[in-house]
Amino acid sequence: LTTCSHNVEFKKVGGAPPDLLLLNKAGEVIKRIDLSKYNREECNQLLIDLGFYKKSDKDEDVPEEFLEGPYKLPKEEL
Repeated sequence: LTTCSHNVEFKKVGGAPPDLLLLNKAGEVIKRIDLSKYNREECNQLLIDLGFYKKSDKDEDVPEEFLEGPYKLPKEEL
């Protein structure tokens, strides 16, 4: 996952499957997405599709509308 997306933190957990955890403001997991089928580019696009802001530089200011979301939950695959 990109490290230049606002409100995204990457944590590598040895031996664990690569999952994206979407948390609410209380830090509770509201959605878990298996990332094993995605490459890096697809992971970055997924974050954009979910409403996360991708910075062009780590020091870039984030537009106000992206500071706290709202983020979009992915539609369930059929």
